[in-house]
Amino acid sequence: MTIRSLGNRKLLTCAVLAAFSILITSPALAAKGPGGAVENGSLSGFIYAQDVKTPVTGAVIKIRNLADMKEMASAPTDANGMYSISGIPEGRYVLGVSSAKEDFNLDYALFVKAGELGKLSIALGAGGGQEAGGAPPKKKGFFNSVAGRVLVVSAIGVGLYFLIVEPESSPIR
Repeated sequence: MTIRSLGNRKLLTCAVLAAFSILITSPALAAKGPGGAVENGSLSGFIYAQDVKTPVTGAVIKIRNLADMKEMASAPTDANGMYSISGIPEGRYVLGVSSAKEDFNLDYALFVKAGELGKLSIALGAGGGQEAGGAPPKKKGFFNSVAGRVLVVSAIGVGLYFLIVEPESSPIR
């Protein structure tokens, strides 16, 4: 293997890693449908009482976008406890349920993908003992952090390097 071909392989490896890192770090890329129109996602499921068997009728499911704080709500659940929200822009949302007895807020984020239907069924139960007035701590997944993305890109880079670079031929073999 010559130095020139080795340099070209390193350049190719760097170009692939750069393209991959741009793709992984830009969540603002919106899914586009035919004709360039931005597609929206949907969310549906069932709401059950604490026993996980009895459907809750008349509950309203609300979602709030974490980026712009816009809120969307479903129609009241039917006799089977089914709800549906359509036309949801892609993004991260927090979800809450308002029933006749009580209001419930989920303490984790939910990602709605454009052009897809997410299914989420919920059993309403006693709260986790959150103190009044205090906001829940914001949880961030490891692979959504800079360190997690760097780890993924580095691991893929090392894997690509060993796949692309040919071992030098040895006179002994």
